[in-house]
Amino acid sequence: MSERESRAAALAFFEYGEHERSRLRKLEPILEKHADTLVAAFYRHLLSFPETQALLRDPGVKERLLQKQRAYLLSLAGPEIDEAFLEERRRIGEVHERIGLEPRWYLGAYALYLSLITPLVCEHVGADVEEAEQTVIALNKLLLFDAQVAMQTYIEQRERHLEYLNRELAEAGRALAHDLETQGGELRRVSERARAAERLASIGTLVAGLAHEIGTPMGVIQGHAKLLESAVRDDDGRWRLKTIQEQIARISRIIESLLNMARPRRERRIPVDLEAVLDGTLAFLSEKLERRGIRVVREYASSESVLGDPERLQQLFLNLFMNAADAMPEGGELRVRLQPDESGELEVRVADTGSGIAPSEVASIFDPFVTSKPAGEGSGLGLAVAQGIVSDHGGEIDVESREGVGTEFRILLPPVPKGA
Repeated sequence: MSERESRAAALAFFEYGEHERSRLRKLEPILEKHADTLVAAFYRHLLSFPETQALLRDPGVKERLLQKQRAYLLSLAGPEIDEAFLEERRRIGEVHERIGLEPRWYLGAYALYLSLITPLVCEHVGADVEEAEQTVIALNKLLLFDAQVAMQTYIEQRERHLEYLNRELAEAGRALAHDLETQGGELRRVSERARAAERLASIGTLVAGLAHEIGTPMGVIQGHAKLLESAVRDDDGRWRLKTIQEQIARISRIIESLLNMARPRRERRIPVDLEAVLDGTLAFLSEKLERRGIRVVREYASSESVLGDPERLQQLFLNLFMNAADAMPEGGELRVRLQPDESGELEVRVADTGSGIAPSEVASIFDPFVTSKPAGEGSGLGLAVAQGIVSDHGGEIDVESREGVGTEFRILLPPVPKGA
């Protein structure tokens, strides 16, 4: 329905037409003569209530109100109900909603004007009771039509505000749910780290005894194996003796790794050039990588340093590079990237094109003694040590992996503070 059709339907509902307009036009001289008196009576009525008194404390607001009310009274003399008339009535509803004036107050104002104007109409028409009655009825229809337009606008404005508040509340609810989910995930990660810390604490107690109980007999076996080298003549015997020595050395390295995790050590904190550490570690492994057909791709885009222990940082990257090499026994690509992160930290990415990690194993990859390597080829301590080193340097480490595609480790480390 168009605006004009809607207006015509409303006027038909109130039975306001040309007949009523012609009667109200005769009120123009009466309204002009008594406008100031009527507005003054309206103002005194407003001062009777605390709610409306509060709106009239500002002299400027009071003056504008009196002018608007005078103009409104004069507009009751048979107005043409067109778009301009409706727009003015809608504006009344919008203003009332904006200042928080409920409909009961301006409905009371319409009733007040009707009670004040009715005696003036009767006085004006004299003894013609029918004319007075029809004029008052026409005035009542116009005032009720005005009230209907103002109230409808008030309700529409209020509904829009409520809809806006509902959207804001829904958005706040979604944000709260997201925050709760994030905090829940963080709590789970903290719990997992706490459990890992408990396991490492147990390892520390265990290692104190293992270092002595295993280390001493291993040293004796290693010494006797050395003495046997000159006594063994055949190739098969020498091969078996070499195997014994290699396995003894492997056991010693495992014990050393356990000791490094468990025993306290004095940490160094100096500015460390990560690019130099990465290049030095790759150079140390270059022969092994080349022998396995692994191509190294370097992407360095930062010259900043971190505050840390260069030996432990080298151990961190050595563990990651060794894992990558072991994941590519038939060759592949090792990509090492150094760049600043959006947050200002230094980001190191170590990616391989190896066999990848099963999704079920990714969550526990940093746990001690967890390894995907065949039995006898890995202790499962390298990544646990790597995570500990990153944590000690105030950083973060995470992993993404797809089976058959490869694995990428992402390390974030804080740079040397300005002025340090």
